[in-house]
Amino acid sequence: MTAQIVLLALLVALVWRVVYLQVLQKDFLISEGSSRWQRVEVINAPRGMLTDRNGEPLAVSTPVISIWADPREINLDDIPTLAKAVGVPAKVLKTRATQHKAFMYVKRHMTPDAANRIIELNIPGVYGQSEYKRYYPAGEVVSHVVGFTDIDDQGQEGVELAFNAHLQAESGKKQVVRDLLGRSVRDVGEITAAQPGKNLSLTVDVRLQYLAYRELKQAIASFGAKSGSVVVMDVETGEILALVNQPGYNPNDRSSLNPVALRNRAVTDLVEPGSVMKPITMAIALEAGLLNKNTKINTSPGYMKLGRFSIRDFRNYGTLTATEVIQKSSNVGIARLSADIPKQQFWQTLYDFGLGDAIGLGYPGEATGSIPSPLNWDKVTQGALSYGYGMAITPLHIAQAFATLANDGERVYAKLIKDSPTPDYALQVVSPSTARTVIDMMKTVVEPGGTARRANLDWYSVAGKTGTSHKVGAAGYEDSKYLSSFVGVAPADNPKIVTVVVINEPPEDKYYGGEVAAPIFKGFMQQALPLLGIEPDKSPLLAKGGQ
Repeated sequence: MTAQIVLLALLVALVWRVVYLQVLQKDFLISEGSSRWQRVEVINAPRGMLTDRNGEPLAVSTPVISIWADPREINLDDIPTLAKAVGVPAKVLKTRATQHKAFMYVKRHMTPDAANRIIELNIPGVYGQSEYKRYYPAGEVVSHVVGFTDIDDQGQEGVELAFNAHLQAESGKKQVVRDLLGRSVRDVGEITAAQPGKNLSLTVDVRLQYLAYRELKQAIASFGAKSGSVVVMDVETGEILALVNQPGYNPNDRSSLNPVALRNRAVTDLVEPGSVMKPITMAIALEAGLLNKNTKINTSPGYMKLGRFSIRDFRNYGTLTATEVIQKSSNVGIARLSADIPKQQFWQTLYDFGLGDAIGLGYPGEATGSIPSPLNWDKVTQGALSYGYGMAITPLHIAQAFATLANDGERVYAKLIKDSPTPDYALQVVSPSTARTVIDMMKTVVEPGGTARRANLDWYSVAGKTGTSHKVGAAGYEDSKYLSSFVGVAPADNPKIVTVVVINEPPEDKYYGGEVAAPIFKGFMQQALPLLGIEPDKSPLLAKGGQ
């Protein structure tokens, strides 16, 4: 009887066990069993490509493989072999294995050949995952425009950051069958489709970008200046054709990156522009009907009191015409003629030129121009503004303002993304006749007697303006630190391109905009204009006097 009871108990236990496993634990056991030979893998897709205006690639995604491991499956005795193969210290991998429960990266972004050699070692618990790595064909040349992504393909700087949502890919999922070594041997099916990122075309021309980069880098190295920027803009469309800064960096190798080099100074750094603003002041005065290009202005004795400050010219120029005020860059002359401009009109026109607003590129860290309210203006403020002090703008603001002037006075809006929308209304900042008169005045700046003879071109007419301003320090304006600049329009008789050059802290013995910035303009433009197919508009014989 006892034996029968025991057998019956065993039978009941067996039946219960079968019911428990086949009914109550069915889903769990199937899941556990499937996990031994099935896995859900991520399907990565490439980030959108960045190209220049002509379709040249500026940022592309290349396929790579990342090696990862499941700490639950990997044998600690295999770690030294794995560490040697991937070039990572064994101690580091052991620490990771103890800190992570189910997933750890062994090495990211390896070439397919190198990664496959690791996978072929058949170390249990070690797998490969297909990913994409960002590569920048032009390297440092377009680094400040394009920016870069991090190891997880997220934008960190530049266009990569500003348009991350547009460029970013969406990962998918698929189910695969694994062999005993954990290798994927067959795709079961796609769970979610991967979506590649969208491409983006920029307005920059990588050919012009390279020319500007080369000229600026050589100049910074030659002068020993602290930094510099060049902005090149299409007069009619506002498209930024080139934008470079120094110091720069290589986005393909950031192992020794200096954070200072990341700044896109042409967009983020506010400066007091100095004398490059005199043509803008002249345009406002002309538009107000206060003078014409031949109006005479007495600048004697070469200096004047402005409140408790004194402003002075390079020398006593005596009586100058309005045109000569621009040609000689007379501080006294521009301050005297600006004194009669109604301050509300002065302020409003500066804003209409875009100098008090944000440019609106959507670029990270983009600075907004700053102009004091006319409610707080006095003679000192208005006089200082007339020659570019007391305001804070970026080199890009300068380029946009002079593109507007060169576009017969019709407002131009800077663009960095090709085919991006532009305002559908026209703003006539100053009349075409005023704009043309000022451009003609600026032509004398590069002629004999002007401050920028080094900017004269043999085959093209040029309108330009130099700027040399003291930098502000902790105790006020620094006597020995300067910002040197030049803005040029070419061809002056049929404006196509505006180029702005800004050099920060050139040497103390050579700091005038005509000495430092103007030659960079010439070196760039004499190559850029023919490259763009722009027809010459003068004979080199006419330019000899300006060399």
